[in-house]
Amino acid sequence: MPGADPSYADIPIGVCDTIAEGAIGYRNDTGTPARLYRRIGTSAQGRTIWAEHWGSDEGPQVLVIGQVHGDECAPAWFVRAIRERPPTSFGIWLVPTLNPDGLAAHTRLNADGVDLNRDGFRLATSEARAAMELTDAVQPLLTIHVHSPYQWVGSHNGGIAAEVAQAMTTAAGWTGAYNAGRVENGDLAFLWEGQELVIPGHPSVLIEFPAVTEAESPAPPDLSQKDVTSVADVAALAVAMRDALYQVMAET
Repeated sequence: MPGADPSYADIPIGVCDTIAEGAIGYRNDTGTPARLYRRIGTSAQGRTIWAEHWGSDEGPQVLVIGQVHGDECAPAWFVRAIRERPPTSFGIWLVPTLNPDGLAAHTRLNADGVDLNRDGFRLATSEARAAMELTDAVQPLLTIHVHSPYQWVGSHNGGIAAEVAQAMTTAAGWTGAYNAGRVENGDLAFLWEGQELVIPGHPSVLIEFPAVTEAESPAPPDLSQKDVTSVADVAALAVAMRDALYQVMAET
């Protein structure tokens, strides 16, 4: 309900809360509740998956999926950056974690051993179905998927996604925005591909933050591409990328 901060009993305290000095989890520690909370589904183990609404309910809406893989901790700083300074001219629907079971266990996969970010077409998991149902309900102008530990930004379907990805890349001081890509493997698909079945041509941005420690995302699909930095660096990157998003939206 508006103005009420739920207990978040279903968002567990886990490794991401203590993984490095200054680490944070995915619960709201800012002291300011969102204007609205919505239960969008449940995980394989029955934990509630929450969506928070920040900013204006008028004008365009942006969907931010803060965590998909439960052993990726750096996305929490982007979640916090939005909570600390919500937008004023547009709205953000924020899903702090789509994978609370993986967060609790510090595992990439959900409790049934499924990579949620390969379930965009099959929708075999309740978590992926929750993401698609929220996409359909709020009809976002743009979705931002937040991951680690590869240190790059990509866009999918061009348009505003390409603008935001390039603005974030520039703000981070990185070189070149990339293509967020597709899964070339039968009925497997990234979540942003699944969203295209809900909203044809839907634009998405993929943020890959560097990890805050080696213990974060210990076995990503391409370990050779893993980047590790500090909590302070990731926190600063998150704020810079948030501000880049807000600037592009202000010009839209």
